[in-house]
Amino acid sequence: MFSTTESELSGLADSLYEQSGDDDEKMAELLRELPEDTAHALLTSNLTNSVQAYIYAFNEVPGEALYDLLLLHPAYQLKKGIVLESDADSKLIFIYDKSRQKFVIGVSDGEKIHAVFNGEEALERARCWAAENPFD
Repeated sequence: MFSTTESELSGLADSLYEQSGDDDEKMAELLRELPEDTAHALLTSNLTNSVQAYIYAFNEVPGEALYDLLLLHPAYQLKKGIVLESDADSKLIFIYDKSRQKFVIGVSDGEKIHAVFNGEEALERARCWAAENPFD
């Protein structure tokens, strides 16, 4: 597990921002070069934003509306989850699953997460699952 001081983590984040030129895709690439536990420590802290975590986790840049939503949320909020989409039946939540040590999209009925998806196309697979499994 990543065991460094907050100032060392902050210094690493500053260096990554400098190297990436504040480009979120480049930042995700640089984060993938780090040991996974170090990247996860940064991507669940107040030193990065949720867009960077999304690109890192799912290897895709979200659409404009989702990009704007994630940009407003610091990455530490992923520990509790960020609602990406919701309708009368379900919520799609971007969350860091600490027990699996993975970033996932969860499908929730508002009280419980019933399915989780990770990796490429996780959001689309979560949408499909939610559409095929409505909560009544």
